[in-house]
Amino acid sequence: MTDALPAKIPITSIANITFHDVEDELNSFYVIESSRPLRTINSSMWGEGLGWHSRLMNRQVDRNYLCDDPLAEMHDFMRERGIGVEDTAALLTAARVQDRGYSKQCSASGLTVCTWATVGLSNKARAGSVRNVDELFPGTINLITIIDGTLTDAAMVNAVITATEAKAAALQDANIRLHDSEELATGTTTDAVLIAATQKGPSYRYAGTATQLGYCIGKTVYDAVQFSLKCYEAWQQSKRN
Repeated sequence: MTDALPAKIPITSIANITFHDVEDELNSFYVIESSRPLRTINSSMWGEGLGWHSRLMNRQVDRNYLCDDPLAEMHDFMRERGIGVEDTAALLTAARVQDRGYSKQCSASGLTVCTWATVGLSNKARAGSVRNVDELFPGTINLITIIDGTLTDAAMVNAVITATEAKAAALQDANIRLHDSEELATGTTTDAVLIAATQKGPSYRYAGTATQLGYCIGKTVYDAVQFSLKCYEAWQQSKRN
């Protein structure tokens, strides 16, 4: 058993949401925790699909991470650190979690949206382009977005669309291209997105780019990805020097 989690730090303006991170070489991670369950939609297998979770986690692993049962391995990882499995939605990445980007947007109507992003570009991809199965390793761009509002299930799905569009826009504006061609990348082969809503406050049925909610999601994702991307490129440059 490792040491207990460090003190929780409230870094957002959303009530009852706290953040803490743990640096442990290639097993570093951060956890965003809510004192009341959040409505979630998660593209990864840990807390997959639509559900209710009190913790959102992003965990770093080695680029060569290989496991016959990643679901069980992650659950063991959580239990060893005193993190409840049933109420945690989690993501896995080979990107350095300490290089995460964070962005917040608040509207006059009381809406607050916060996004954390970690960027790794070792397996860049473009949707619609053929990629090899052996490129499916956890390089990964991971997004965690929290919305202080009440969303329908349709709006949750819509939020995933908007977040994904914003991620692709951030990569294109940074001129990120595939390793083997000049095509602009839209992501990596193993990207994941986790959206969480407090289910209190203003109600939303839509989260497209024409809405205030969609704007806040898009802006925070874009800015967080851009920041983490710059950190990733600086880290890559430092390894070449």
